Amino acid sequence: IWVGLNLAGVFHFDVYPFILLNLAFSLQSAYAAPLILLAQTRQADRDKALSEADAQHREALAIAAEDRQKLGAEHGQQLLELLKLNTELTRTTHELGLRIEALTEELHSRLKCP
Repeated sequence: IWVGLNLAGVFHFDVYPFILLNLAFSLQSAYAAPLILLAQTRQADRDKALSEADAQHREALAIAAEDRQKLGAEHGQQLLELLKLNTELTRTTHELGLRIEALTEELHSRLKCP
């Protein structure tokens, strides 16, 4: 529009090299560039903060997973120990049951044969 009005218009307020238009664009870029840089800096700061938060979260998850794995291993060891103790108690109970049965038979045989 600017160029069309100046080239074909009745009055020429900005002649061919369009110095006034160039000045307007320069002014616009002079105040827009710092705003764009400021926005980019803020976005970079946000990205950095999010990246650090993600890294901390991943680290916390890794630590929690490692702790759970250790607890799982400890629980597995405890279960194995309990199974061994249970097996030993079952064997001892069986042996004592056999011993009681043998003693009961011996007692009955002594009582029957006076």
